[in-house]
Amino acid sequence: MGSSVSFFCGPLDNKKLQDYATSLGLYLVSTHINEEVSSDPSLGPYCYLSLVPKSMVHPFGNPPVRVSSALDPALGFLRAYFQKPYLVLGHIQWNNDVPTLADKTKPYYKKLVKWIRKEWEKNGYFYIGNEAKSLITEGAERVNFLPS
Repeated sequence: MGSSVSFFCGPLDNKKLQDYATSLGLYLVSTHINEEVSSDPSLGPYCYLSLVPKSMVHPFGNPPVRVSSALDPALGFLRAYFQKPYLVLGHIQWNNDVPTLADKTKPYYKKLVKWIRKEWEKNGYFYIGNEAKSLITEGAERVNFLPS
């Protein structure tokens, strides 16, 4: 089951979070080994915060191109983003289905959650980044996903 932390953040908030994650030694890794993580979260918000670089993950499937936190030490990372007029929810997920991997990723998850709690304001079940607060004041609507 594991644990997760959810948040709304603007582009600058997201950059600060990603910068902090990489300062811990984590790598942004795509869910597919043959793809790069887009710098624009709206073009593919889900990726991993991996303890190992892309060159060291264990892809699977036929052909073996998919990446999973069940095979490598990684945290699920649904990057929050702003697409006017919507702030789209993001989260970081720690998975404990594979105990040996969970033991490796838990300290990183705890550090990320601690950073989020320190830097951003709690609002109900979510945290709101500083830029996101300004966007909400200017009329941005919080959503779980973009309306179709």
